[in-house]
Amino acid sequence: MTKKDKTNGNKFWKEGSFVKTISSSEIKEKMETFHKKHDEYMNFNCKKCNQKISAHNKDWHDSMCDDCFNKKYYPKK
Repeated sequence: MTKKDKTNGNKFWKEGSFVKTISSSEIKEKMETFHKKHDEYMNFNCKKCNQKISAHNKDWHDSMCDDCFNKKYYPKK
């Protein structure tokens, strides 16, 4: 990646990340929610603010709503 790529608005390369190690049995379970929308199956609560979250957010966003997830892993500088 070049310096130009970093400053050219390429969101893919923005700083910040969330990585979690999961087992092969966990991945099978979590993949069921991978393609679900952020407003489907709102049966869970954000672990930070207690707002209702989807099964997708529970499995792929560290059990947080989008706002709390972004504040933690992609803070504005």
